[in-house]
Amino acid sequence: MTTSYRLEAIKELRAKKKLDREAEAIALAVKRQEESKANAANMARIAAKEDRIAKGEPAPVVTEQPKEEPVPVLEETEKAEPPKPSSSKKSSSKKSSRKPAKKSS
Repeated sequence: MTTSYRLEAIKELRAKKKLDREAEAIALAVKRQEESKANAANMARIAAKEDRIAKGEPAPVVTEQPKEEPVPVLEETEKAEPPKPSSSKKSSSKKSSRKPAKKSS
């Protein structure tokens, strides 16, 4: 037989899972809506291109403006620090001399 606190834990878990499933369904719906908007925009672009090709118009000339690359600014935490000298001392891992254990007869 199950105790009451275990039954409560099961109820809480079921409620949590239900909320998780609902949130997941909402997120999936939003994602699908965004994908459909992107697909519609892509199809409109392709349709315009096909119309232009059918009319025999040349492709539009796109002049790219040179983009200014941002100069990386080093912050105080990102400043180059000189490398720390490595320790050339090797630790001795030799065991100390021990006397052999006595055998008891």
